[in-house]
Amino acid sequence: MGTSRTMFDVVVVGGGACGGWTAKQLTEAGLRVLVLEAGRGMGADRMLWMLHRMRQSLGYLAETDDQRKVRQSVQSTTFAWPFHPHAFVDDVDNPYTTPEDQPFTWIRARQVGGRTSVKAHGRQFYRLSDFNFKAGTQDGQGPDWPLTLADLAPHYETVERWMGIHGNADGLDILPDSVFAGSITMTPAEQRLKEQVERRWPERRVIVRRTAGAPVTMPAALKTGRLALRTNAVVDQVLYDAATGRATGVHYLDARSGKSYEAHARVVVLAAGAIESTRLLLNSRCSAFPDGLANTSGQLGRNLMDHTYMLGIEAKMNLPPEAQRQEHSWAYIPQFRNVATKEQDFARGYGVQVFTFGDNCHFVPFGEMVPRAENRVTLSPTVKDRWGIPAAHIECRHSANELKMAEDALAACKEMMEAAGFTVEKANATLSTPGMAIHEVGTARMGTDAKTSVLNPHNQSWDVPNLFINDGACFPSQGPQNPTLTMMAIAVRASAHIVKEFKAGRL
Repeated sequence: MGTSRTMFDVVVVGGGACGGWTAKQLTEAGLRVLVLEAGRGMGADRMLWMLHRMRQSLGYLAETDDQRKVRQSVQSTTFAWPFHPHAFVDDVDNPYTTPEDQPFTWIRARQVGGRTSVKAHGRQFYRLSDFNFKAGTQDGQGPDWPLTLADLAPHYETVERWMGIHGNADGLDILPDSVFAGSITMTPAEQRLKEQVERRWPERRVIVRRTAGAPVTMPAALKTGRLALRTNAVVDQVLYDAATGRATGVHYLDARSGKSYEAHARVVVLAAGAIESTRLLLNSRCSAFPDGLANTSGQLGRNLMDHTYMLGIEAKMNLPPEAQRQEHSWAYIPQFRNVATKEQDFARGYGVQVFTFGDNCHFVPFGEMVPRAENRVTLSPTVKDRWGIPAAHIECRHSANELKMAEDALAACKEMMEAAGFTVEKANATLSTPGMAIHEVGTARMGTDAKTSVLNPHNQSWDVPNLFINDGACFPSQGPQNPTLTMMAIAVRASAHIVKEFKAGRL
């Protein structure tokens, strides 16, 4: 077994959006950081991308490559796969299990930059609001967040300014404004939709998208000279010292050779994604934590959430030729159900992403799944991945609440289309399989009580004080907005706390 000769200040597991922001913030603050990424580096991805584009120019279509689809039977079901197939994992090497009657689609990209660096990523970035953070108080469906918008606002701003988010200030309490680098003009189709919908339903708002390029921060961290980045490093265990009650580092395998290594650090940060970070802690069980490292609460693995996702609500906009735009544009309708008053027979709500091209319009509602303990991640007792690590076993199903919400979303989308003078041509009433929204969060939630949560409000383990989880696993609830901006802001906030604790000598 190889052992790192260097004692790092922090080892970060995962080089995606959250791991990248953690590395950037910590190295720029003067800490020495090791990032372990299970997939390939940025240079290797660029080479494979160029090869893929060249093959496409010669007529290659990933969709007709049966051998590739066998190796990526799950990954090939997502819309982005044909554009960037090599970014996604090999499902044969990286299996997971579900109950036979409870499918879950787990879309994974193992590479520096994670899923946000995948070509065709939606790149919609929205803040959560105090309405979302305190939703539990309003309806009793799960806990509140231990944070407010004021707690997270400066960290949202850090991410937004660096990314250069474009959008318009809308002044909505339900969807707080970001700090924008530039504005976006509505297309004639979006303007028409806005005018008709807001005239008929003043509580509904149609706004432009809020978007930016891929938030790949690892190059900025590398420029500090204080980052060591190791790719093809598959972490299988967090190392724990029962005598001190602290993590000492991680054990990992070289993805290509299978050789075994250890890396030691004063702080361990997991940022591998909600399910993967939890899988790692469940596999790090020891005598002190027989049910998974840092799991005295029993909450590790529980409360998995993914947005409800409904495709196939389509219409012709009946625009005159001069108003049609031959480029893709998209807008957003923030949550309007159960906002001012509880008006429906379901809890929480949904937002609607509006896509237009030419004379075609496509509505995609994303709804909030309420946290439930039975939606959970455990370890398979029989199935292991290519490196001998127990596979995740994922149990997640839509409840009656999500089904009622989806029924309402379909009806609301149709009535808004019709109010705008659009002709509805397709209205799919079936929710996609959980996981298809690719917005999975939860499984190691933060809170104010160690008995009912895995992490404190700074993403720090209650049980192991030098262990942090800086990804979507920490979400106590979901909100209907795309979660990535909030994940990154939370990683920045947690990193600031790590720096503070280092300076105070507590880490």
